[in-house]
Amino acid sequence: MGICTAPDEYQACMDGILGDLDIVLVYLLVFLQDEEKHLEHLRIVFKRLKKYGGSLNGKKCHILRKEVDYLGYTLSAEGIKPQAKNIQAIQKIVVPRNLNELRRFLGIINYYRDMVTNKTTLCKPLHRFTSSKVPFTWLPMERNLADSLCKE
Repeated sequence: MGICTAPDEYQACMDGILGDLDIVLVYLLVFLQDEEKHLEHLRIVFKRLKKYGGSLNGKKCHILRKEVDYLGYTLSAEGIKPQAKNIQAIQKIVVPRNLNELRRFLGIINYYRDMVTNKTTLCKPLHRFTSSKVPFTWLPMERNLADSLCKE
């Protein structure tokens, strides 16, 4: 199974090496809008990794990209948005037919909650069906709410 504290120890080590830089450390993501600063940060990262014996997989390195897909989102100079393929998948979701499908649907919508306008208001009537005390009866109103969420 591995050492359960390994991610914490990795993060602490990387914070010690690169903690003063504005980067995300899960994968090593250096993303700055200014190309000159971006290259400067890359040089610093490479030097520090070399100094501390770190390495990168060259096949997985993408340098000077205008946008990056990361954890279901596309990051670019314009901002953060859900990946297009995920939006297409959400728009193709079949209306939930039972409690498990509804929970899956609400989970997907919740993942992109920051991107959905009025998410709480739109989801509230659907959440009542997640209680075992409420029978799962899908009416046109619920269908319209689900459709609205998919279009957001």
